Order: sequence, then structure tokens, then C-alpha cells
Amino acid sequence: MSAKALLDQSVPERLPKRQGTNKCRATIIDVIKVCTDPNITLPVYYAADLSRLPPVDASHCNVAAILAELQQLRAEVRSFQQVSDQLAILRQEVLESREKQEVSVPCNATEFPVPPLPASTSGLRPVLRQPVALQFSRKDTLISDHARELESTGMRQQQLRKKRPEVIGTSNSNGRVAAVPTSRVIDIFVSRLHPMTTINEIKDCVDLIKGDNLVIDKVHCEKLKARYEHLYASFYIQLSVNSVDMKRALDFCMCGESWPNGVLVRRFFSKKQRDDVTETE
Repeated sequence: MSAKALLDQSVPERLPKRQGTNKCRATIIDVIKVCTDPNITLPVYYAADLSRLPPVDASHCNVAAILAELQQLRAEVRSFQQVSDQLAILRQEVLESREKQEVSVPCNATEFPVPPLPASTSGLRPVLRQPVALQFSRKDTLISDHARELESTGMRQQQLRKKRPEVIGTSNSNGRVAAVPTSRVIDIFVSRLHPMTTINEIKDCVDLIKGDNLVIDKVHCEKLKARYEHLYASFYIQLSVNSVDMKRALDFCMCGESWPNGVLVRRFFSKKQRDDVTETE
């Protein structure tokens, strides 16, 4: 009846007053219906001081949750045991490596002994360096110290001789001795030509460039595939000249006055040898 009185204060409508022999049972059913009704909002009570709550008995605990947590703790303990075993193995390996280092002799002291420095002429006492106390490798020494060591042992660095430049003869006084004729190749890229330009016209233009003073042994010309063939044409020209005339031929070919107005000319550098290029007559 006290619970019914509290619900009467929280719900908008009062609970019916039951009478008869089953009034207590009917009242309890009404209280349960009000508490389970989702449309009715009841006040929530909580404990401000947890020490005032009675202890929970073992019969009210979730044994399944406790068992799952116990299994997880056992798995963690087993993993810690494996880690401790691995640490023990690593500790043993470190101790064995230390013992081997103590027994072995340092390689710096046996293979690369450092001789003592010579006596200084300024009156200062020389500093003797012991090979065993050396803590750094020979690569870490200063250049000045290395030079003193070489001088003390009688070793001196050999001075590199300068290579004299080659000379190419230009005199024609001795007619009995003649050099083997050698040729060089000049590769040129010519573009911005009219789309109807032919290979023979390019060769005629090269003949006008060389004139009478320059001798060109062989001329190879090839039409390249342009991106816009209806707008312009591009050609690859290969000139074979004598090695003596290489500089003069290159100056003639790369001169703007040797080519028609508006034509683009530059050196042609291929990524690989053009062995598959056939001469087009």
C-alpha cells in the first residue's frame, strides 16, 4: 500500500482502490502494470552514498562473467611467462657475447699499430701514443696526423703528373707522311618546314650551306613523323665530314644565316644508335 501511495504521487491518474478478499493481489497487479508501461515516466532513484548499500551476496553474482575474466587473466599470465623466458635467453646470449669480447684481442691494436710521433723541434716533449689505448679506427684519424705518420715512416705521397694535351698536326710541308683520313658525324634536327617539303629539297639546301670551302662526304636525310603533319614537316639530317673540318662544318650548320627564314635548327641527340636507319635517296 505504501508503494501504491508513492505511485499515486508520480502518475497523472490515481490507481483504482481495490476491495474484497483479493484487493492486495489486484493492487500489486496494478502497480506492475504502471511500472512496465513505457508511456509513463517514473522518477529514478539512486544511492548518493554507496557505503550505505548492503554487500552483494555470491548468489547474486554473474558467474559466467567472472569465469570469462578469469580465463583472460590466465591467458595474460601465460603470455608474460613466455616473455620472461625469451628475456632469459637474450640475457644469456648477451653474457656470452661479452665473454667472447673480453677474451678476443682488438683488431685495431694488432692489424693497424700506430707508430709514435717524432720529437718536435720546438722544445715540446713528444706525446707517445700507445696502440692498445686507441679507441677509434684508422678512418677516423685526422689528415694531418696521417701525414705525420707517413713522413715519420719515410713514405711520401707521389705527386700526380699532369697529363699533357694531345696535338693534332696541321702542317703540309712534309708530303711523304700522310695521316689516315677520319670522319665525324653531325646529327641535325630541322623543323617548321612546309608540309610538302621533300628530301631532295633538303639535300639541295645542304649543298648550298656547305659551299665550295667545306667538303661533306655523305648526306643522309630522313623525314620524321610530326605531331601535326598538315601544319609543318620535320627532318633528320646526318652529315659525314672530315675530322679536321668538324668545327667549321658545325659552325656552318648551326648558323641562322645558312637556313631559310623561320626554320628551326638544332643538334639531334638520339637515345640509342640508329642502326636501323636506311639511307633514302
